[in-house]
Amino acid sequence: MISLMAAAMAVQAALIYQVENDGTIAHGAGIGAAAMLFVFQGAFTIGFQATVWVYPSEVLPLRLRQRGSSISTAANWIFNYMIVQITPISIDNIGWRTYIIFAVLNTLWVPLIYLFFPETKGLELEDVDRLFAVEHARDILDDKPSVVTMVEKCDSKLKE
Repeated sequence: MISLMAAAMAVQAALIYQVENDGTIAHGAGIGAAAMLFVFQGAFTIGFQATVWVYPSEVLPLRLRQRGSSISTAANWIFNYMIVQITPISIDNIGWRTYIIFAVLNTLWVPLIYLFFPETKGLELEDVDRLFAVEHARDILDDKPSVVTMVEKCDSKLKE
């Protein structure tokens, strides 16, 4: 979906350019630009908006889940605020090029998501932990003694 978001912003830039520079097709380009905003928002809502709320709670180990979700949520609101503050200034100063910047930023996310955000659809939380086992073996090893201790305590209670 993020590639669709990037494409929508690129088309948006071209349409806004036409609105600003070619009066003969400004009306049609304006309608197309409005449609591209809906396409972008639809792709964002379906594919990206919930990510900040759901993904951290799925991929982080239990001991980091609350802190990671808090940081993710705070970052989401901070960046939303920044975009709301910066976009009108950007449109006033550089016009249609603002949408080129958004298209480039969305395009840059595609390889980052592909390389660093593993798919978690249909996986149990334990399976998600295994996705990160190689990169974070130390974290898993740190957790094992506490698990073994719990099992030993349970076993000793059963023997009594």
